[in-house]
Amino acid sequence: MVCRLALVLSFVAVLSGACGTVPAPAEPPPAATAASPAAPPRPADQDQEKADAKLAARKQKQKELRGKQRELEAAHGEQQVAEFERRMRQLALDASVQKTTDDLEQAKQDLAVFLADQKPRELEERRISFDSSTYRAEHSKDELGELVAMYEADEFARTTKELVLKRGRRDLELAERSLAVATKELAHFEQVTLPQRERELQQKLRDAERERTKVGLEVEKWQLEGKLAEQKHKDRLADLAEDIQELQAALAKESP
Repeated sequence: MVCRLALVLSFVAVLSGACGTVPAPAEPPPAATAASPAAPPRPADQDQEKADAKLAARKQKQKELRGKQRELEAAHGEQQVAEFERRMRQLALDASVQKTTDDLEQAKQDLAVFLADQKPRELEERRISFDSSTYRAEHSKDELGELVAMYEADEFARTTKELVLKRGRRDLELAERSLAVATKELAHFEQVTLPQRERELQQKLRDAERERTKVGLEVEKWQLEGKLAEQKHKDRLADLAEDIQELQAALAKESP
């Protein structure tokens, strides 16, 4: 039985060699399939990503903290500069207040002295001068009348008579002209010069009062601005201190 099976196999091999081997049909290429989904990240990759994100967030907070600390330091420096400026402004305002106060007092004093002393004294001096001119004119007129009456009855010394009367008439003429000028000067002094000087002194007083009021308003404005700036600066420092404290607390909770 075994010999018969071997004989059959030998016969088949002979036939295959004579006729050639028939190639086995090629297997069809595998059909194209849809892209398979990406493999899910491994737990190790997820842990690394979380660590990187945590580190980046920590660095960002540290950067913000440094920025806030520098800003706070700069704010303290600005406060010192503002204090110097405030003191300089205070000195300037104090000088303005003192000057306008002195100017106001001087203007009041000048007007008071003028009304109480200068005006009546100068007016009296002008009137005395006017009265003197009036008296000289009257005396010259009286003397001329006496000379005329005295020399009219004298038939002798005609030449002397003419000289004396001529001199008397000239004296009277000059006295009357002087009186006319004095009259105009007195009227001008009373009606123009004195009122004008009084108006000028009153205007100086009003100007001094206005300047004093202006400086007072500047002082009040500066004081209000100073209070507002001081409050803003305090609020800024408080906000920065709070931000710094929050960042420090947040960093302290995180592990490096």
